[in-house]
Order: sequence, then C-alpha cells, then structure tokens
Amino acid sequence: MSNGLHDIETARRHYAAMRDLIIRHRGGSPDERVLRRLWDLSRKAAAAIDDGNSRSLLSAVEGYSAQLFSESAHLKWARTEMSGAHFLRLQILRELDAFHVRLLQLQLEATQDVAATLAADMRADQR
Repeated sequence: MSNGLHDIETARRHYAAMRDLIIRHRGGSPDERVLRRLWDLSRKAAAAIDDGNSRSLLSAVEGYSAQLFSESAHLKWARTEMSGAHFLRLQILRELDAFHVRLLQLQLEATQDVAATLAADMRADQR
C-alpha cells in the first residue's frame, strides 16, 4: 500500500475511534478524560494527512466537543425538541461523517494517482 493510502487508513482508524467515543458518551457534563482522548484522536487524524479541509472539519469537532463536555456551555445549544448535549453530539457526528467523506475523496485521488503511475510504467515497459 502506498504511503498516502496508509496515512488515510490511519486517519480512518482515528475517525472510527472518535465516532465511537461520541456515541458512547452522552456529554452534558465535564469529562476531561473523554475530551482529552477525543482531542488526541483528532490531532492524530489531522497529523496523518496533510489536508486543510480535514483540519477544518476536525477543528469543528474539537470546538463542539469542548462545549459538549463542559459544565454549562452545552446549554446554549438546547432546542425545544432536544437537549443541547444531544444537539452537539449530532453536530459532532455530522462533522465526523463529513471528515470520513473527505477521507474517501482523498483515497480515490490517491488510488487514481497510483493507477496512473502504473499505467505509465506499463506503457514505458512496452516500448
């Protein structure tokens, strides 16, 4: 596997771990352990790939999670139909899913680059 595809797979593992954390932890109260773990995973995912769009999505995840796992910042997100914590969890999952889509785009681009290189090498060998 090329290095770029390996890096995308690393970022995908961090994405899955972040998503699992948000699904398993309701938020709505301070939880430094979960928050630190989420931020650590986010930073590792961003470091695995060099992509501004991904960094922007992960930054949003970090911002929302800081409010989700706070004493009261989540309260301002409350809606008639749902708590602020639930709303923030949905926002985080939305951003994480957008990050996953971006990883799929990067994977497609990397695969196309590898295929083009292989095709060029084959044409050169046929000469």
